[in-house]
Amino acid sequence: MNALLPLAADMAGKILWGLRKICAAVAVLFLLGVQLSAETRVALVIGNAAYQNNTPLTNPVNDARAIAAKLTAMGFDVSLHENLDGQSFRIALGEFSEKALNSDLAVVFYAGHGIEMNGQNYLIPVDAKMKSESTAQFEAVQLEQVLGAVRTAGKLGLVMIDACRNDPFSATMTRNNGTRSVSRGLAPISVEGETGMLISFAAEAGRTADDGNADHSPYTAAVLAVLDQPGLEVGRMFRAVRARVKETTGGAQVPIEQAQLPDQDIYLVPAGAPAPVTAATTAPDATAAPPADDPLLVYLEALKSGDRAAMEDFIRRYPDDPRAVDARAVVADMAETDFWADTIAKNTEAGFRAYLLGFPQGRYKTEATNRIAALAMVPAKVPTAEPAPEPAPELQAAAEPGNCPAQTGDWSVTGIASDDTLFVRMGPGTTYPEKGELAYNAAGITNFGCDGKWCQIEYGCISGYASAKYLTDQISDTATSAYSGLYAVVDSPKDEPLNLRAGPGTQYEVVATLPFDAQSVIVTDCQMIDSYDYRWCNLSWNAASGWGYGRYLQDGQGQKPQPPAPAPIAAASANTCFDLWYQRNAIFAANGYCFGTAKGKANFSNDSCTTTTPNLSASERRDVDRIKSEEKRNGC
Repeated sequence: MNALLPLAADMAGKILWGLRKICAAVAVLFLLGVQLSAETRVALVIGNAAYQNNTPLTNPVNDARAIAAKLTAMGFDVSLHENLDGQSFRIALGEFSEKALNSDLAVVFYAGHGIEMNGQNYLIPVDAKMKSESTAQFEAVQLEQVLGAVRTAGKLGLVMIDACRNDPFSATMTRNNGTRSVSRGLAPISVEGETGMLISFAAEAGRTADDGNADHSPYTAAVLAVLDQPGLEVGRMFRAVRARVKETTGGAQVPIEQAQLPDQDIYLVPAGAPAPVTAATTAPDATAAPPADDPLLVYLEALKSGDRAAMEDFIRRYPDDPRAVDARAVVADMAETDFWADTIAKNTEAGFRAYLLGFPQGRYKTEATNRIAALAMVPAKVPTAEPAPEPAPELQAAAEPGNCPAQTGDWSVTGIASDDTLFVRMGPGTTYPEKGELAYNAAGITNFGCDGKWCQIEYGCISGYASAKYLTDQISDTATSAYSGLYAVVDSPKDEPLNLRAGPGTQYEVVATLPFDAQSVIVTDCQMIDSYDYRWCNLSWNAASGWGYGRYLQDGQGQKPQPPAPAPIAAASANTCFDLWYQRNAIFAANGYCFGTAKGKANFSNDSCTTTTPNLSASERRDVDRIKSEEKRNGC
């Protein structure tokens, strides 16, 4: 019984900490009113200090708790984590990635050790050994994964990295080929081509930052001072952070940020709103000396209870005990089981992808992969569209799934390349979300009227607004795709119907379904979409039309619409990396992008640039993603 008393005290402290968070959130939402409550705000805050294989840090946990309290008071749904090992770090990131999918503002704050290897930045979990460069890249968490978690935010993805502290790992690591590929500080990051992204580092590229002699590091103290200031635009906010840190450290440390902000100003606290009241940041003392209980009895009690929190408490209290290794394995197994149960309950593609991110070699890996593919076959509820950013003319009433209007209009798509599609949006302008896509050779489109640049159209079950530039009412021969023809639905698991979506990909709503044994399905065109093994095909059958996944389609010769085998990628070289970088940014330059970095300005002219948020076509977006993947594989 005595062994459980510390656990009860620890749990009581955590409950009080949680209640303070809830009270603060309720108070600030009442004070700030509808403007903040209308936004979905999520945040992931991590403080890593108790490094097991090197010198612990003093302030990251304090920094994380203070930032978490501040963000909670500002109306964010905050996930606070302290002293994460590698497995727990990836689980936390995977869970947050799913929360951030439908958010307006997504924020990540990390305090702890970070390292740069071969031009890539990594955040270091507390259990990492980092003995060699070869193994370190698998122990640490790549910063690019963190950036990927916030990219889906509707307005702004914000990442704050207080991880430029001079890490002790790089001095003892074994290098590959005897090179100096492990460097002080963190490497610079380019955000060219991003939209609504801001990354703030505690120090300049290649420089280190101070952990601080007070309660917080100089960087965190500066962020806390301005984070909730009403009416402070986010770009100006980080310029203020830079000035404060530079003054505090006498110019020895200068934060740096990379930003591609949206056209609209972003305020974390609107002008005129009262400054949020931050709850006390006290939490259970993770460093308090544990009572002198027998570790074996505590371990057995935790194992017997089957309680994950009890096992985690054992690890915290006895990190060097021989049974701590087994305890960590038990916790990892419990975490995976809990995460998988929650993923199964939600049954979403995003959830299964988050599982694969957190458990890349998990025991449910194969099932998760199969369920992602099977979601293209499972009937889904058509989601309610988000409100348009401006009032738009009301669209024609949507057809019931499986009963689409006939494709008998007089209009067709023109001027689109055969490997591209035409976006259909929720309103007349590029600020409106995409709700579907038309094949490059789509014909039989009904046009309800144009306002000069945008036309309200209907094509079977796909309706919305398309650019007038790519529509014509002239009689012409319809281009024939290499994939045009008659197909049959095949390989349906459990005889499920095939979903037809408004565009090529499961991110689009389901607009119709086909029977599992449908024959003589008319395919107009098929397009290759990144992350899918088969093409998505634009098709129609009786009164149903839309985009279906090619895995479940087969032509008269028994062939499925698969992509050609990819060409082998040449060995990485400096020229290859520059060529790939140039190809990717040339796409943005061709769409009027204004470059902000020295490298971009040196290689592209800004004389005729018009925007920092270019409107790329579907094909251009896929080309950018493909080139990024090649850059990553080449280690660029």
